[in-house]
Amino acid sequence: MAKSRYDPKQLNELMGKWSNKLVNYTDKSKKMAELQQCLEKAIGPILSKKSRVANYRDGTLVIEAASATLATRLNYLKMEILSQFRKAGMIECSQVKITTNPEAQQRLATRQDKGKLQNTQTCNRVMSEQTAEQLKELASNAPPSLQAKLLKLAAHAHNIDKKNDA
Repeated sequence: MAKSRYDPKQLNELMGKWSNKLVNYTDKSKKMAELQQCLEKAIGPILSKKSRVANYRDGTLVIEAASATLATRLNYLKMEILSQFRKAGMIECSQVKITTNPEAQQRLATRQDKGKLQNTQTCNRVMSEQTAEQLKELASNAPPSLQAKLLKLAAHAHNIDKKNDA
């Protein structure tokens, strides 16, 4: 019986070429997590929230800072960082480079932190009746296109009152 090309295939047959890349990727991500923990021990939890280990290659540790001010502060701490990494068993680490990347803060933020930012950005302001009346007075002397927009804005005060009553 001939083998159908639509028969299910083994996963290792499909991902045979990719398996080495996936293993390498997971190994590198584990190594970076270990390096980040070592960095946190060296500079403390406050500074480590705004910086991260970007790369480690050929004895050079590259740290990415969220701002130039933080990069300057980390430059002062280079020797402490270097000694901490050597204590952790990375004897071949001979140089620390600090780079600045403002986008690093976005990468460093956890989902929980992003949720907090979104919650604080949503505003629960309520328009007062006095403000609505002032908008209506202003609309009476405004051109027709602006008048319609101001009246629509003033109507929000009444909509909020109806929601609060319900």
